[in-house]
Amino acid sequence: MKATRLILLVIAGLTLAGSATYLFLYLYRWEWNRALISGILFLAAEVGVVALLVLSRVRELAQRLDEPDRRRAIETHLRTARHEPSKVFDWLKPDASRTNVFVPILMGAGLILSGLAWLVERLGRATAGHGTDQNVARQLSRLGPPAGGFLDDRADPLHVLRAPAGMKR
Repeated sequence: MKATRLILLVIAGLTLAGSATYLFLYLYRWEWNRALISGILFLAAEVGVVALLVLSRVRELAQRLDEPDRRRAIETHLRTARHEPSKVFDWLKPDASRTNVFVPILMGAGLILSGLAWLVERLGRATAGHGTDQNVARQLSRLGPPAGGFLDDRADPLHVLRAPAGMKR
């Protein structure tokens, strides 16, 4: 049983590694359809590995529960726990002896963080200056289209058929 699980894990690991490699390769090459297929294979292999591990863990727990001593211990624990009140959400219950400061602390922390973000924004705006906008615009102008556009109108076969402005045919 353990040998088959090991073989399945090795196959799933190889599938995960291969599909992840091809996923990133296809994304790098801008081949979206192939990247989607590789991503789906990766996701399917990942779900298979998780299912295999969860089912093996459940199987181990079921084998442990079959032991009579454990079963008796669990039954007594459940019987005693049935009569004890739950203390999970005690911090939400109103209590006059303590002050509930959970929400005010969160609000105060949000106010302090908002003030710090405002201060950082003002400091950045004051130190950046307007010269950086001109430098960025000058650097990005190289990425713009050429002055005449991407196509030369002289090579356009329809250019000959069009009459210049002000002329009649």
